[in-house]
Amino acid sequence: MSDSICKFMPAKSDNDNIKTINFVYESDFKSLRQPFFRAIYALHLVTKGTGTLKINSSVYPLKKGTAYFAFPGTLYEIEASNDFEYIYISFMGSYVVSLFEKLDITLSHPVYPDFGHMINFWKNSIKRVNQANANILTECALLYALSFINNSEEPGPEKKKDDLLGILVDYIDNHYKDADMSLNKIAANFSYTEKYLSHFFKKNMNIGFNSYLTNLRIQYACELIERDMTSVSQIASLCGYCDPLYFSRVFKKIMGVTPSDQIKKIHSDIEESTP
Repeated sequence: MSDSICKFMPAKSDNDNIKTINFVYESDFKSLRQPFFRAIYALHLVTKGTGTLKINSSVYPLKKGTAYFAFPGTLYEIEASNDFEYIYISFMGSYVVSLFEKLDITLSHPVYPDFGHMINFWKNSIKRVNQANANILTECALLYALSFINNSEEPGPEKKKDDLLGILVDYIDNHYKDADMSLNKIAANFSYTEKYLSHFFKKNMNIGFNSYLTNLRIQYACELIERDMTSVSQIASLCGYCDPLYFSRVFKKIMGVTPSDQIKKIHSDIEESTP
């Protein structure tokens, strides 16, 4: 009797892509500034120590072998032991939303405890990364980890959704810098009512449209400041804000400091670290 196995793969669309951005081994956790915020997705794998993840008023235990997701536009905090370390891969792409739906990965279920078997593989992978293999090796490490998230058969009808959420997220992620970006504009572009899109987005993303848009813009503002941009008016304009004063109020509400104070702090840190 033959032991051969043959399984046919489902057809794959040209749009089924994931782009990996960073592959990082973070061994100096205590030096990082919190709360954490990402404009794209990230999968983390705890390699040492213990802690707790606080996200959207929920608290999750973390220990060696725990995997957890960071979602775009969502603030989160981690309290951890002094020896806490992790590896993470950040990623984006048009396939992410539909893939997360298939695997039932949601903001209300961001933590997966049984991923200890991935630690050595990820450690060895990140050590092997070089300019020639970086993209394929990092994507391989990410997709291999995701393959263990859900081993169920084809999801039932209740899990099958159209690709509207993916279209919305992709559009927002590509146009959040536009000053005229609004839910009303999106509704008009895609022939939906504003009320329906508002409810649909909040239900499926666990965050309101305005909060998601604001978080993307403030994250980009932080990136511009990190790149040594010092004009608050210019930063505001590049982030989609016509009024610098309003931008400053929004920035302070989210980050706890004004953009001017953040600029001064960045420059102060640079001067202190310069020998």
